[in-house]
Amino acid sequence: MTATPRSRRLRTLAAALVTTAALSLTACQTGTADATGVVDSTQPPAPGTESAEEQPPAAEKETGTSGASNDSSDSKDSGSSGNSVNSGSSGKEATQVADRKAAKKTTSCTAKGTKVTVTDAPRPINHLLIKATNTSDTTCHLYYAPYLRFDQAQSAVPFIEESKPQAVVTLEPGESGYAGVLTSTPDGSHPYDATSLTLYYAARSGQGSTGAPSHPALPFDSVRIDSSNAVTYWQTSAADALMW
Repeated sequence: MTATPRSRRLRTLAAALVTTAALSLTACQTGTADATGVVDSTQPPAPGTESAEEQPPAAEKETGTSGASNDSSDSKDSGSSGNSVNSGSSGKEATQVADRKAAKKTTSCTAKGTKVTVTDAPRPINHLLIKATNTSDTTCHLYYAPYLRFDQAQSAVPFIEESKPQAVVTLEPGESGYAGVLTSTPDGSHPYDATSLTLYYAARSGQGSTGAPSHPALPFDSVRIDSSNAVTYWQTSAADALMW
């Protein structure tokens, strides 16, 4: 059967429609089409929006920020609290130290707060033992050696320099300090019998005396004194005071 012009046009149109449909399907599967409908498979697919799974949750971001803020706040609060506690403790300790220092007030021993006695020492011979007891409620210091004057002597009894202790004798209330007195020796000169004794307390500076003097009684009506007369520095024990 011979095709008529009309039938040929119909077949051509149908073939064109089939071809167009095939090209459209291919474009959807493999690439993108340009403005003319022609697909270019060498072009990458158009960028799309990230999926919900790939996006970090907004709630987690806010929680993380909030957590960091809370941690920072807690840290600051803890630091401030710690500093406040430490400051309070330091202030309390300083106050306690100041109170202890105030309670630990000291002064030079004087006749006003000291009782002095003089006794005869059995050994060594020709020695007297001076005992000074702190009768006050304040700690006091016995500096250097006692300045002694028998009767109306022109000068104080010399110190025995070898007896100088390593530290100043300190007397808590009720404690005593001691000094030994050599009264005479067989080689001494200008002997005389003394009937009174005056004791002066050395000043901290070592220059002169401080406070009023003491007038302790002698163990006998009189004591033989000569040019060898000397006194030790204050000591913490009677044994140390009688070593010279």
